[in-house]
Amino acid sequence: MLKSFAKLTSVLCHPLLLMNFGLFSIMFWHPYFVSKFFETQFYTISMFVSINTLILPMLSVYLLKRFGLIDDFAMSNPKQRLLPYSIMIGIVGLTMFQLYKIDYAGLPMWFMGACAISLMANVLINLKFTISTHGIGTGGLVALYAYISYTEHLLLFKLLLIGFVLVSGIVMWARLYLQAHTEKEVYTGFLLGFATTSLVLLGL
Repeated sequence: MLKSFAKLTSVLCHPLLLMNFGLFSIMFWHPYFVSKFFETQFYTISMFVSINTLILPMLSVYLLKRFGLIDDFAMSNPKQRLLPYSIMIGIVGLTMFQLYKIDYAGLPMWFMGACAISLMANVLINLKFTISTHGIGTGGLVALYAYISYTEHLLLFKLLLIGFVLVSGIVMWARLYLQAHTEKEVYTGFLLGFATTSLVLLGL
């Protein structure tokens, strides 16, 4: 029972899904970005972002697995993460450029930038030792909601901050329970995601 719950938690809180949740929580619930475009334009942008930050990365991982360049979809072997993570960084960078071109810069774009920097740091760190990507994802979201809560005092994002502090604990427990990571790897990942996202957003 606990093992099934831990596996489900790991899937539902996959770093790609966490990044998308962060992006869309800004786009759908932040007053400034909700009012920035007409409804049709808003949903067109949302579709573009979801394809680029979720569908294309998932498709790239599937193709890498299909052609034997990675052993499994979870990328359990840290040495095999360089290529898929590099592809994801490229896709995120292209998405940021397109958002900048249509004047959709600001918090969503910089959050994606923080995600890309975290991924690059993850790739470099993995050359020496393993680090939890789930930890990075949860740390990044906690930093995002802490930043919005601190700078703009929006009640919804304060509630999201509290919620994701709790979710982070559950996710880290799940990764430890499944023996996917050690405590050091999980906590280091969380701190990396939190620190990177905080530094990027505070630089706005």
